[in-house]
Amino acid sequence: MALLTVDRVSKSFAGNRVLHEVSFDVRAGEVLALVGENGAGKSTVLSLITGMQAPDAGELRLDGEPLRAWSPLRARAAGISSVHQELSLNPHQTVAENVFLGQWPARRGLVLGRDLARRARPLLERVGLDVDPRTRAGRLSLGQQQLVELAKALVCAPRLLILDEATSALDDDQVQAVFRVVRELRAAGSSVVTVSHRMAELFAISDRLTVLKDGAVMATRDRAGTDHDDIVRLMIGRELSDLFPAKAAPTKAATAPALRARGLTVPGGCAGVDLELTPGRILGLGGLQGQGQRAVLRALFGLARHGGEIELAGRPAKLSSPREAIRARIAYVPEDRKVEGLHVAQSVRANLALTNLDTVAPARRLTTVDRNAEAGLVADLIDRMRIKAASPSQEARRLSGGNQQKVALARWLPSEPRVLLLAEPTRGIDVGTKREIYHLLRRLADDGVAVLVTSGDTMELVGLCDEVAVMYEGAVVERLAGGDLTEERLVRASVNPAVTHA
Repeated sequence: MALLTVDRVSKSFAGNRVLHEVSFDVRAGEVLALVGENGAGKSTVLSLITGMQAPDAGELRLDGEPLRAWSPLRARAAGISSVHQELSLNPHQTVAENVFLGQWPARRGLVLGRDLARRARPLLERVGLDVDPRTRAGRLSLGQQQLVELAKALVCAPRLLILDEATSALDDDQVQAVFRVVRELRAAGSSVVTVSHRMAELFAISDRLTVLKDGAVMATRDRAGTDHDDIVRLMIGRELSDLFPAKAAPTKAATAPALRARGLTVPGGCAGVDLELTPGRILGLGGLQGQGQRAVLRALFGLARHGGEIELAGRPAKLSSPREAIRARIAYVPEDRKVEGLHVAQSVRANLALTNLDTVAPARRLTTVDRNAEAGLVADLIDRMRIKAASPSQEARRLSGGNQQKVALARWLPSEPRVLLLAEPTRGIDVGTKREIYHLLRRLADDGVAVLVTSGDTMELVGLCDEVAVMYEGAVVERLAGGDLTEERLVRASVNPAVTHA
C-alpha cells in the first residue's frame, strides 16, 4: 500500500520546466531512493513533498488523500520529517536546544536546560552521537552536526523521513549509524525517501530506486533486479566506463617537488606530517574522517597556525596567511563550498571575477573594473568548465551543487596555480559532474599542477590519485601507490593504524 503518491506532477520556475508529469509512489515500510544527476529534479520533488513548493499540475496524496494547501507545518504535523545536506542548526545554541527547537520545556518563562538535555540524550544515542547535549552546536564537526539534524528529525517519530544528501559529510561509522535508524524506521512500518550521489549507499539501504532525468521519471527499479551500471545508464543516457581518467605514467627521471612539507604540525589537527606534492601528480589524503586531513590543507593555505618546514620549488617558505599562499600560486577549494568556497548571495560573475581582480581591473586602479575584460574572463570560464547557469548574473546559491563546485574551482584557474588543494571535491555531486571534475583535475596535473585531494570516498581516492597518504590521529600511517593502491588496502590502513610504513 502506498503511503505517498506523486501523480503526474509538473513544476516550472520562471518559465523553465523542471518537472514534467512525474509519477511514483512510496510504499509503507520501504526505503525509496531518488536518483539522478544534479538538475534532474530531485530537490524540486522533495520541496513539493515537504510543502516548500506547490505543484503547477498533478497532485500528491498521503494515505490516498490529496494534499491541499500543503505547507511545511502541515507536513511535519502529518509525520513528514527531512534532513538536508545544508545544515539548519543555530551554532550558538546547544545540541539539545537545536534538537527540540520550538519545543523547549519551560517554567515561568525560563527554559529547563537540564530537562532538555535529559530528553535529548536517548535521541543522540539512537543516531550514534556521543556528545554532551549541552555542547554548543557550532563546536561540533560537520559530520556531528549532520547527526544532530537527524536526531532533530526523529523528535516527531516520522511516518516518512526524507534524507537529502544527509550522509555526504559523514564517515563510514556515522553512515552505518544512519543506516541503523533507517532500518529501525522501516521495521516499524515507516517509510524513507533518500537522495544520495553515493551509489553504493543507495544499493545498501534502498528497496527500490526511481531514476529522474531532465525532470521526468525514466524508470523505477527494484534494488534486487538492477545494478549500478543500469542505474547510471538511466541517469545519464550513456555508459560510464571512463569515470576516472588514466593516471600519470611513472617516470624514471625525478621531478622536483612543487611543495615539500617536513614535520608539519597543527595544534589539535596533525603532527609530524611529511608530504611531497609533485607537478603532474595527484596525491590523496585518505583515512577516516577527522584524522587531520583538513588541518593539513588549511595549514598549506595559511589558514591554520602551524609548525614544521615548508619548501616551495626547493626554497623555504612561510605560509602564515592565505594572501601569502595565493602569492605563491597555491589555490584552495574547501569542503564547505557554500560557506567557505563561494559568496552564494553574489552572482556567478562576481564569484569568478573576485579572485581575478588583477586581470579585470586596470593596474593601480583596483576600484575600477574593466567590464569588457570581466565579461570575457567570465564567459571563458563558464565555457571551459561547462557551468550551467541561466546567465552570469544568476546568484551562485541558485546553482546545483555540481555547478557551484565548478564555480569554486574555476575561479582559481586564471591564476595558473602551481599547487591545487581540494577538500572533498565531489561531495554531493552527481556522477556525470564527478566525471567532468576528475578529468579536469587530471588535465591540470598533466599541465604541471601538483594536486592534493582529501576525500571520504575510498573509490574516488583509488580511481583518481597516483598515490594516497593514509592518515590516522593526525599522522600519516601508510602510503599506497601503483598496484598497492586498492580499496581493500586503503580501508585496512584507515582502520588499522598498527600497519605503518615510513
